[in-house]
Amino acid sequence: MKSEKLFIFFGATGNLFTEKIFPAFYHLIRRRKIDNFRILAIGRRFRDDQSYKSSLHQSLSNKIPNFDSSVLDGLFLKTDYYQGDIYDPQSFLSFLNEYHLKNYQEILFYLSTLPSIYTRVLRLIEKINQQIPSNIPKKIIIEKPFGFNKDSFIHLNQLFNKLAPERNIYYVDHYLGKDTVQNIIVLKAENWFIENLLSARYVKEIRIVVSEKEGVGSRGQFYEETGTIRDIFQNHILQLLSLIAMDIPPLCQEDKIECSSFIGSMQQKKREVIQNLKLPDTKKIYLGQYQSYIQDISNPLSKTETLIRLPLYISSQRWSGVPFWIITGKRLAKKISYIEIIFHSTTSNENRMIIEIQPEEKIDLVIQVKIPGKSLLSSPVRLNFNSLGTFGINSPEAYENILIDCYRGDKTLFPDSQFILHSWEIVDKLRNLINKEQIKVEKYADNYYYAEDFLI
Repeated sequence: MKSEKLFIFFGATGNLFTEKIFPAFYHLIRRRKIDNFRILAIGRRFRDDQSYKSSLHQSLSNKIPNFDSSVLDGLFLKTDYYQGDIYDPQSFLSFLNEYHLKNYQEILFYLSTLPSIYTRVLRLIEKINQQIPSNIPKKIIIEKPFGFNKDSFIHLNQLFNKLAPERNIYYVDHYLGKDTVQNIIVLKAENWFIENLLSARYVKEIRIVVSEKEGVGSRGQFYEETGTIRDIFQNHILQLLSLIAMDIPPLCQEDKIECSSFIGSMQQKKREVIQNLKLPDTKKIYLGQYQSYIQDISNPLSKTETLIRLPLYISSQRWSGVPFWIITGKRLAKKISYIEIIFHSTTSNENRMIIEIQPEEKIDLVIQVKIPGKSLLSSPVRLNFNSLGTFGINSPEAYENILIDCYRGDKTLFPDSQFILHSWEIVDKLRNLINKEQIKVEKYADNYYYAEDFLI
C-alpha cells in the first residue's frame, strides 16, 4: 500500500477549484506543509491532461506574486486530470479500475460542484466505493450550501452516512479557515475578561457584516439556486454568530487543536446558540437586489435576493435583549467582512471591538483616552492587532487551512451535521416568514451603498 493519500475532486475545472483550491495546494507545497498525496481532478471543460495543466499554469503564474514554476511542476507531478461526465459515469468507473485505488492510504472525495448535482455525485461515489477495500479510510468533503432546506439536507446526510461515518464527513465553510475567525476561539478562551464582557450586561448590540463589491459574475446559475440567504446567511453568518456568542469551553492543555473533548464541547455550545435564535418583527427585515443583477443572470423576472438585513436574538440569560444585526450583500460600496461589538457606554463615544475578517485580518479595540494638554478631554483611539504587524508573517489563505485539516483529520473548524440541521431550521423559518408576509425584494444601486447604510 502506498503511503500517499488520494484527493478526488469533482468539479475540478470550475472556478472554486482553479481559483482557490489548487492555488492552496501550490502554497502548501511551497511551504512544505504537505507532501504524501495525489490529486485526481475530474472535469468536463478540457479534453486532456496537457491542456488542463496549461490552463492552470497560466492562471497561477498570473495571480501569484513571486511565482515559482518549479513548485508548480512538482504539484503537476502529483496531479492527474480526467475528462468525465457524471451523467455518463461508466467510462470513468472503467478508468478507475486502472487507477489502483486499493493502493492508497486514504481517499478523500471532494465535491466542488453545483449543489444541484450533489446527489448524483454521491451516487457515483457509492459505485466507486465498491472498488475500494473496506479497510481503506474514506472522507467526504463538501462545499456549502449543504442542500436547499432542512429536508434536502436530511436527504444529503443520509447519502453521506452510507459512504462514511460522521467523523469522516467534512462540511466546508471557507470562512472558518480564516485565521482571524479561528482567533475568535483563542480570543475568548484564553482572555477570560473578554469572554466575560461578551454578555447583555456589557454589550449593547453586535453587528455581523459581509459586504462585497463584486456581483455574481459567472456564478449566476449558482446564485439563482441559492440567493444570499442560502449562500451567505445559512453558513458564514450563522457560523460567525455562534462563535462570538457561544459559551466557550476550556481549551485542552495537552493538545489544544486536536483534543476531541474540546471539539465535541465546542460543537455542542455552537448548537445551543443556533437552537435559541429568534427572528425579528418582519418590519426589521430588508431584502435587496442590486440594480444590474437581472442583466448579470439574463433573467428580468428574477426575485432572488442579493442582500439581507435583519436583527437576530438569542433566548438566553447571557444575551437577553441584545440584537445581532446581520447585513450581507453584493455590489456594495466596499468589500469588507467584520464583527463589531458595541458596548454600553456612559458617553456618546462607544467602546467597540472590531474583528475584521477581510480584506485585512485584524482586531481593533476602540477606547477613550485623554488628549495631551487638554485637561480631561478625551478622544477615541484604536488598540490594534494584525498578524503581519505583530508576527511579521501573513496568515495562510483559508483553503490552505481547510486542506491541511482535511488531510490530517482535524475537525475543529468544521460544523457537524446537527449544527447544519438547526441552521436550516432557522433559514426555513425565515423563508416561510418572508413568503407569508410577502416581503418584497427592493432594488438598490450598484456599488453606491455601504452595508451600514441599511441599518435602521
